[in-house]
Amino acid sequence: MPTVDQIEPTDSAHPYDVTAAPDPADASAQAYKAQLRDYFDGIGFARWSAIYGEAKLSRIRHTIRVGHQQMLATLHGWLAQANLPHGAHILDAGCGTGILAVTLAQQGYTVTAVDIAPHMVQAATERAIAAGVAEQITFHTGDLEQVGGRYDAVVCLDVLIHYPPALFTPMLHHLASLSRGPLYFTHAPYNHLLAAMHWLGGHFPQSHRRTTIQMIPDAHVSAALTGAGMRQQHVANISSGFYFVRLLGATPQS
Repeated sequence: MPTVDQIEPTDSAHPYDVTAAPDPADASAQAYKAQLRDYFDGIGFARWSAIYGEAKLSRIRHTIRVGHQQMLATLHGWLAQANLPHGAHILDAGCGTGILAVTLAQQGYTVTAVDIAPHMVQAATERAIAAGVAEQITFHTGDLEQVGGRYDAVVCLDVLIHYPPALFTPMLHHLASLSRGPLYFTHAPYNHLLAAMHWLGGHFPQSHRRTTIQMIPDAHVSAALTGAGMRQQHVANISSGFYFVRLLGATPQS
């Protein structure tokens, strides 16, 4: 089986490898999201489907796989504590290749799964069919800002880590507005060590290079939650090599 480094292109021309995010003030927010879509539907699809799958990985990317698995295990523990009713409707916002959506369906939940990248949604659909739970999951391809409806819980994993502060807050408010109950999400907390690691990652060979991560200060996250009418209930720092995220669980303020 090929390694992830063997199945993805090695050129450095893709715009998503640039660390500077467009300034939303110059009306480039849509351009930035178009870059995300192109990345996750192209080079990123090969990279992340391998990390989320069973392909042999480089040592660095294996730590990302391990960290992602630890994060999912923590999330499932929190969901079990939430006492959601059997068959509860959960939104998987940014479903990727469908790991979470399929597991939730296997646990008896009804799932709506959305991703901006068509290749990701196709892979997630195939995963659901293979697992025999396709009838419990509704898949959509599109911008998360366009998602409507109301759900018993909303989960958004490893999506907001790519959103700069000016886009982070409105997205968090939108996701919170969709949930009657808890909201679970990951973000990249700002600290000097993590900033240095990502700077170092930018100098690796292209096949090992990290994607753009937007680190958000804790005060910004707290203010965004308060503005969304949510209060923090759970927090966990997940650290494994170059995978470092903060997983948060929040509930509507009473």
